Amino acid sequence: MSRSLLLILILIGCKPTQPQTTTDPLRLAEVVLGKGLEQYSNQSESHLLFVQPAAAYPNQPIKFLVIEKSTGKAVFEKSFRPGYVKWRDDKTIEYEDMPGIVKQNEVNSIKTWTIPANPQSH
Repeated sequence: MSRSLLLILILIGCKPTQPQTTTDPLRLAEVVLGKGLEQYSNQSESHLLFVQPAAAYPNQPIKFLVIEKSTGKAVFEKSFRPGYVKWRDDKTIEYEDMPGIVKQNEVNSIKTWTIPANPQSH
């Protein structure tokens, strides 16, 4: 009896440790984008938009990241040349990506991204 109990304790003690996962959106955003981020929630507060502070140099790209609050997963990451990024509505991000060199046929530098309806498509 004591041998089987000892064997069970040894087997339980040998169980591999699970890596700690964090669902803290701010920590994830700081790992990806750095410190000093601006944070904006969408209307339903289901997603967070994190934006790097404005760069010291005018043409240096600024990065942003969208994180789903319930899972703590990043669902969209992009960089843009100084313009702006904001929530257009509850599901859509709008950002202005000013090109370094404007192409002749390029008339609109305003882009959008919509949160996919199916969470598995992230």
